[in-house]
Amino acid sequence: MGKLILCNGRRTDRPYVLPVTGQRIYSIEELCYYIYNNIYSIDETLFTESLVDWIGTELGLVSRAEKLELSLRQGADYKTLLAVVLCSSDYYTEQEIKKLLATVDDIRTMPVAKRWFIKANSFLLRKQYTEAAAQYDRLLISEEAAELSPKEYGDILHNQAIALLHIYGLEKALDLFLQAYERNRREESFRQYLYTLWLVKGREGFEEKVSDYQISEELMEDIRIRMEQLSREARLCKDMDKIYKLRNLMNSGNSEELREKCEQMIYGWIGETRVI
Repeated sequence: MGKLILCNGRRTDRPYVLPVTGQRIYSIEELCYYIYNNIYSIDETLFTESLVDWIGTELGLVSRAEKLELSLRQGADYKTLLAVVLCSSDYYTEQEIKKLLATVDDIRTMPVAKRWFIKANSFLLRKQYTEAAAQYDRLLISEEAAELSPKEYGDILHNQAIALLHIYGLEKALDLFLQAYERNRREESFRQYLYTLWLVKGREGFEEKVSDYQISEELMEDIRIRMEQLSREARLCKDMDKIYKLRNLMNSGNSEELREKCEQMIYGWIGETRVI
């Protein structure tokens, strides 16, 4: 969960897996912590029959589960459902819970577009790039997008570019960074476009393309220094050594050993991801 949580209640060996994020929850304290720290990205859909059943069966909080189930049947509002769960443990004080419920009121008064943007950003910060990209798409094609200022629209495109970069690669992000800059006029968006352009087109392609823009010599030199530094660091990286060996195997036509080495590398990445 990212924080040491003292659990006074039961800790189950059968976690509840949150549908959207895949987060595993093992105790009522962890559930309260998740809600409190992700209030901008959750909504009524968190409260499902399976969650109610898990609270009653796995955590042994039968009366709390019954109260939550009754609240759902009676069509209780979002704040009531939150309060039922948060009051299931002593992890947060009464004042902290009241403060969170006041935050919910603030969220509800926000424009829909801003709420969706915050939710998408929360996915991006947690490196849930597919979910983030879906939320940005939802916002960009919505009627509410017409109410966004050029800067706000550009900021969404910028973050969408980051999400797509991690899902599909550099080329998907290239034009989006440029479109973002054309709207928000943020130097950060333009820099990310230039960095991505260098990586996609190479140095020669980069310098040919940027001749179309009025870029200060200072910025150009800064980009060159940064990319050359990263290139040197990449060559010294142990993973790059593995990639060079794979390239040599491919060129030599040794397909059996190439496949074996690729599988070792992929399973290594999978193992690291599972640990995270």
